Amino acid sequence: MDISLSVIKNSIGNFARRFHLTIFVIVVLGSLVAVVLLLNNVIIRSSEQGDYIPAGNTPSSFDKDTIDKIEQLKSRSDASTPLDLSKGRINPFVE
Repeated sequence: MDISLSVIKNSIGNFARRFHLTIFVIVVLGSLVAVVLLLNNVIIRSSEQGDYIPAGNTPSSFDKDTIDKIEQLKSRSDASTPLDLSKGRINPFVE
């Protein structure tokens, strides 16, 4: 058997011509499997909490100053002077 560069090149060419569709399908399916596995890994890692500490120990109450300010606000039932928005205003659409 004669082993030379031309014989090797011809045998590789014959192999590629004969199985080009099979090689293409295997490469495409292998790439899809790799993408699915990488995306699955990203999804799994994103659901881990890591260094995150939930804010369960923070107080959820107002201080006394804030409560006093809220109590000083007027409610709807309080009598107040009606607002007159017509003073000093002109209608730009009237000639």
